[in-house]
Amino acid sequence: MTDTAPRTGSKACPVHFDNDTPEHARQWADTYRKLREDSPRAWSETHGGFWVATELADIVGLAQRSDAFSVHKEFDPDTGEVRGGILIPPVKGFRGIPNEADSPEWDGIRGFVNRRFSPRSVELRREKAQRLAAGLIDLVIERGKFDIVDDLTSPLPALVTMDVFGFPLEEWRSFSDPFHVMAYSSPSTPGFAERTGVFLDFFFRRVDEEVALRRKEPQDDFLTHLAIGTIDGVPLSHEQIHDLAFNIMAGGVDTTTSLTSNTLLYLARNPEKRQQLIDNPGLMPLACEEFVRFFTPVQALARNARDDVEVNGWQFDKGDRVLLAYAAGNRDPAAFDEPDEVKLDRFPNKHIGFGAGMHRCLGSFLARLMFQVMVSEVLTRMPDYRVIEEEAEPYHTIAKVNGWIRIPATFTPGPKVGAVIG
Repeated sequence: MTDTAPRTGSKACPVHFDNDTPEHARQWADTYRKLREDSPRAWSETHGGFWVATELADIVGLAQRSDAFSVHKEFDPDTGEVRGGILIPPVKGFRGIPNEADSPEWDGIRGFVNRRFSPRSVELRREKAQRLAAGLIDLVIERGKFDIVDDLTSPLPALVTMDVFGFPLEEWRSFSDPFHVMAYSSPSTPGFAERTGVFLDFFFRRVDEEVALRRKEPQDDFLTHLAIGTIDGVPLSHEQIHDLAFNIMAGGVDTTTSLTSNTLLYLARNPEKRQQLIDNPGLMPLACEEFVRFFTPVQALARNARDDVEVNGWQFDKGDRVLLAYAAGNRDPAAFDEPDEVKLDRFPNKHIGFGAGMHRCLGSFLARLMFQVMVSEVLTRMPDYRVIEEEAEPYHTIAKVNGWIRIPATFTPGPKVGAVIG
C-alpha cells in the first residue's frame, strides 16, 4: 500500500510497451507489474502512441469520465483509417455497439439490450446451459481424453449465446470456431483480413436470413428483438442489427472461453485448489470472481480524449488515447492483498475484470453462469483430469483476449448421462 500520489509519465520519455506481441502474451503479469511500479502513467509510441493506465484508481477514474473520454469509433473503408474505438492496436472494420457508442446513442442501445441479459433472464437459462455442458461432456466421457478448449470451453459459450439469439444449435461449429480464431489472431497476421471477411459474410448472411424469418414469425429470442424491436420508438437499421449481433455474439463466445480455459488449466496445475472446489462447491461463485480478477480475459480497452483535459493531475491532449489496463489494475497491491495469489474465497473482491464505468460488460451475468456450469461439470465428471502440458498452446497475442488455442487433457473414462445437445 502507498499514500503517495501516482507518478505522472511523459511523452518526452516513452516506455517500450507493445501489448500485441508474443513476448507480452508470455509475460503480461510481470510487464504490468513493472509498469505499475516504475511508470504507472506511461506513454508508449507503438500503434500511433497511447497512454497506459496501470493503477486501479486511475483506471476506474478514467473509465467513469465519459464526459471527457469517448469510445466512439470511425472507420474509412476507402483508406483503411481507424479513429478512436476501444482496441489498441485498432481493428479495421465496423463499430462494435454498444461498446463503441457514446451517450446519448449508448443510452438507447444499452436500454434496448439490457433486459435480455439481466440477472433474472440469465438465471432462467441455467438448466439449459447445464444440459448443454453435460451433452458436450457425453461426447468425450468414454474416450478418456479431450481438448478443454475445442470440446468444451469454446462450444459451450457458442451454444448458449446462439440459444439466446435463437440460431439453430446444430450450426454451433460454424460460429464457435471462427470467433475463436479471430480472438487469438493479430490483425497483422497474414491472411487475417481475408479470413475475417469470409466469416463476416457468412455471419451477416445468417443474421439477415433469421431476422427476415422473425419478421414473419416472431419468437421469444434476441433475433426477434433485433427484427421488430425499437430504440426510442425507431426500428433498428440494417447496420445497427449487424453491429449489435456481431458484438454481442463475439462478446459472449471467446471471453468466457478464455476465462474457463485459464481456470481449468490452473486447477490442473494446482490440485490442492481443485480439491478445495470439489470438496466445497459452494465456493464456486467466489472462485469465479477470483479467476476473473486473476486472469482478466479482456486485459485492456482504450478511451479517447475528447478535448484537452486533466484528470487527477494527469494531463491529456485532445485526441490522446489511453489504454485502461484492467489486468494491471486487478493485480494492484494498493487494492488487493497478495494480488498475485489465487484465493478462492477472496471477499470482498472489487475487481474490474468486466470493465468499469458505464461501458461495463453487458454479458457479465451470463459469463458467470457459463463459467460455473463448465467448471462444475468437469470437476464432477472428470475430477482427475490431467493436462498434456507440452501440447497446450496459448494465444500468441492477447491484445484482445487472454486465452488458449488448445489444451489437450486425459482423465479416467466414465459413463454418459444421456444429455442431448439441441
